[in-house]
Amino acid sequence: MKLKKIKIVNFGQFSNVTFDLSSPKLNVFYGTNEAGKSTVVAFIKQIMFGFHLKKQSSAFFEDYTPLARVSPMGGSLFFENDQGDHFELERLYAGGKGLKGGTLTVKLNEQVVPESVFFEEIKNIDGDFYADSFIFNQDMLAKVEKIQQTDLLERIYYLGASNSDQLIDLRDDFAKKASDIFKKMGSNPPLNVLFNKLKDQRIKVDEAENEFNDYRTLSEQEKTQASALREQERALQKLQSEQEQLRQLQNQVPNYRKLIELEQEVEQVEFDPEKYQAAQRLDLEAKNLQKEQSELEQQLANFSSNDENQNSLKLLVQKKPEILQWRAEDRDCQQDFQQVSQQQEQLLTLNPDLHQITNLTQADIIQLQNDFEKLPSSEDNTSSSENAVGKYAAIGSGLIIVIGIILLVASSPLIGGLVMLIGLVGACWGIGKQKQEKRVLNQQAKQAKLIKEQRITFSHKYGLNPDQLDLHSLVNEWRQYQMLEQKKQDDLQHERELNEQLAKIAMKISATLDRSIEPSFEAVIASLDELENRLANSRHIADQRIDLQKRLAKTQAELHDLNLRLKTAFAQAQVQDMAEYQVLQAKSTRQAELKTKLSLLKDNLGENLAKIKQLQESDQLAKKLETVQIKIDQKQEVIKELQTKDAETKVKMTNLANSNAVFAAKQELANTETEFRNLSIEYLANLAASKWISRALDLASNERFPKMLKTAKEYLRLLTNNRYNSLNIDKKLTVTRFDGKKIKVQYLSRGTSEQLYFALKLAFVEQIKDQINLPILIDDSFVNFDDQRVNQIKQLLGQVSENNQVLIFTAQAGLVEKLQLKPLTFTKGTE
Repeated sequence: MKLKKIKIVNFGQFSNVTFDLSSPKLNVFYGTNEAGKSTVVAFIKQIMFGFHLKKQSSAFFEDYTPLARVSPMGGSLFFENDQGDHFELERLYAGGKGLKGGTLTVKLNEQVVPESVFFEEIKNIDGDFYADSFIFNQDMLAKVEKIQQTDLLERIYYLGASNSDQLIDLRDDFAKKASDIFKKMGSNPPLNVLFNKLKDQRIKVDEAENEFNDYRTLSEQEKTQASALREQERALQKLQSEQEQLRQLQNQVPNYRKLIELEQEVEQVEFDPEKYQAAQRLDLEAKNLQKEQSELEQQLANFSSNDENQNSLKLLVQKKPEILQWRAEDRDCQQDFQQVSQQQEQLLTLNPDLHQITNLTQADIIQLQNDFEKLPSSEDNTSSSENAVGKYAAIGSGLIIVIGIILLVASSPLIGGLVMLIGLVGACWGIGKQKQEKRVLNQQAKQAKLIKEQRITFSHKYGLNPDQLDLHSLVNEWRQYQMLEQKKQDDLQHERELNEQLAKIAMKISATLDRSIEPSFEAVIASLDELENRLANSRHIADQRIDLQKRLAKTQAELHDLNLRLKTAFAQAQVQDMAEYQVLQAKSTRQAELKTKLSLLKDNLGENLAKIKQLQESDQLAKKLETVQIKIDQKQEVIKELQTKDAETKVKMTNLANSNAVFAAKQELANTETEFRNLSIEYLANLAASKWISRALDLASNERFPKMLKTAKEYLRLLTNNRYNSLNIDKKLTVTRFDGKKIKVQYLSRGTSEQLYFALKLAFVEQIKDQINLPILIDDSFVNFDDQRVNQIKQLLGQVSENNQVLIFTAQAGLVEKLQLKPLTFTKGTE
């Protein structure tokens, strides 16, 4: 993974600064002290692994907030891997917003991808690993004397096992758990405590050994009794099995007796099934021919009766023209009936009052006319206006009196008095006239009421309104209606007569055709057509009669032949007829069934047949069953006695086992043993897990660690010009001088110590290059090197940069000249 460009937005003393790295191998950054070289180193590390991380090996890499107090803090790094893929890492942090480590955006070939894509490329190392392995500065060089083999091994584990940091933690955790449970020389760990407790409890159990010995003696006795009991039970089972076999034989005795009875019923019967079936077929054919002969004879008899009925058929067929005439007359009657009904409906429509009198007789009509003539006219009442003379005279007289009073008062008393006198006379006459008119009005009212009652009575009786009634016209229309009604009745009578005659003809046809014929013109005419067809087929019937006679003769001949063949079959079977032959067949079937039953019984009895026959004939089966039952009863008594003894022994054992001292000691010992066993399993599991993980990590690093030491020795010889040619890493780090003397690190000069540090660290980077290949950052690490050492480190860095990109940050102009590279220069705060 090569670094191509560094772009600083705001970080430390830098703002909007970009460094383009021209070489994928060796690049030099040159600047005076405080120019920002270490700031760039910190920027590279923090862009990859986050800002404000407080757990680094050196605080030198922390707290590089922008000096100008601007926001955001951060920038970008541009990498290219061996496959030519381009990564851009941009990490920014705005004060008070987001994660303190900053927000990281990763782009692969200008496409945003999850940050895990980049970290998987560098095997998911963290900032600690990168700082300890790839960054060189004065603070880290001073720690060379503290390097141990375990430290280097645990770092190199990254190269052989995935998630090795987690495995290391698991290994240490399992080892600690195992140590907490048990220690060889300890007394407080729980497993040590349980071990001592087990010793004490076993001594306590031994003290109860006497009771336990008694228990064991009883246990042996119980085993002997149980063995004897099992032996007796086996003998009992054997006897019971023998008894079961004898009972099975006894249960099969009825089958044996049935077998004997069936054998006595078996006899020899001469019977040929094929000849019997042939005789059955002949008998069936004879019966069919007899049936056919009877049917033919019946058909011939029917032909004779048909000849006798031909005359009656002719007479019926001759009635057809007359029946057609009757049908025409029937249709005319129906049409007349419909026309008369329509005329009646018209009369009723023209005069609705006709509905009220259609059912009246001639006498009723005469009575109606008399009642109507007797009704008084409604015009006989005198008008009320003619009877109001007295009223008007009184009013006029009143006016004359008023005028007389006016004249009397106003001008002429004489004329006024005369006028008043005339008015009084007129008034008297008017009052008298009013009384007379009132009496007349009363009489007229009574007369009008009587007239109204008579007219209402007439209306209720006949349903007619006398005020609107034209009786003469109504009576004439009634006469017309009655004449039409009479005509309808005449038509109906004629139809009934025609139907009666038609019914008689239908009955004759029904008798002839031997089926019911509907007494309608259509049905009768259709039946006559059928009779005509019968008459037309009379010649064909004659031909059929001749054919029937021939068939009858043939059938009689065949029947005679079959009877002869049947007699022959009966003679061969030595029977008289088919009934006797069937009896013989049933007897043969019975014998076959007997043989089948015998076979089934023999199969059912099987091997027991001979045993049953022998025991049954000697009458020993019952005796043998009785003997076996006696033996079984004896065995059961013995078993019962043994079971009693065994139960007594078990009770004694139970009493001993229930002893509080024995039970408590055993229970406590069992509990402690269980607890000890479980805790031991846990201790061994933790110990084994720790050792398995250690072994796995050792296997993962076994190949690389020796190679790393070999490379470190070569680098040390190169850097020291063979003054020191070997080194050893165990609990303490030592080097071997050219004369073979081993020297501890603390006794080396500062320059030699730093050369040793470079050798070890660069050898480590060399070993992990196939897994992790990141730029090596060297920050002013050559201040203690003289010219010879500078030349030696130049040679080594040239060799290392073939695989890993190296970035040197220095304030030494002489080093820049010796490296013969164009440096990236910057002064304090500027590029």
